[in-house]
Amino acid sequence: MLVQAQSQSEEELNNKGLALMEEEKYKEALPLFEKLVSLNPEATPYRFNRAVTLFNLKHYTRALNDYLYLANFDPEEPEYPFQIGNIYEHLDSLKKADLYYSKAIAIENDYYLYHFKRGTVRLKQSQWNTAVTDFDRVLELDPEHHNSYHNRGIAYYRAGFKEKGCEDWCQALLKGNTKSAEHLQKNCKVYPKPCLPSK
Repeated sequence: MLVQAQSQSEEELNNKGLALMEEEKYKEALPLFEKLVSLNPEATPYRFNRAVTLFNLKHYTRALNDYLYLANFDPEEPEYPFQIGNIYEHLDSLKKADLYYSKAIAIENDYYLYHFKRGTVRLKQSQWNTAVTDFDRVLELDPEHHNSYHNRGIAYYRAGFKEKGCEDWCQALLKGNTKSAEHLQKNCKVYPKPCLPSK
């Protein structure tokens, strides 16, 4: 992210705002970041902090406007399109969410979370094969990511690969995903060996 010069008073305001954010006092933090952006509109950290604050206050449209500004200002920063995708996902605009997660991945292909979020959006759109591809990539990057095993299990199961789905839910359960137990019990009459229920 680009960082512009800041005055001492701006730095103090920003630090105060960040401290409030850490305490999750977003309502109190917002006026500080509003002031900082008005004082120094070109300072991307202020606008980013305001966007994070607005998102946490569920002011999605205003947060989106800040992230769009930031993405235009610094097109090589993957976090901006990722956050835009995240907002669109919250607004149930899944095609737009997919588009912006893809933009983040085009800039930074090795961050597991970008692939996980896009895979989840594709799962919501019943795009089983492309969802599996995203979860495969997450598990290449982070083999312990139990939510990806769980979600890939759903994609496999819905695509008709029931055995593979059950195997993934078993792996997810073994790695700590408690939701997977319900899927195994409901959908897998023959459990994979490591997940056989105790008699």
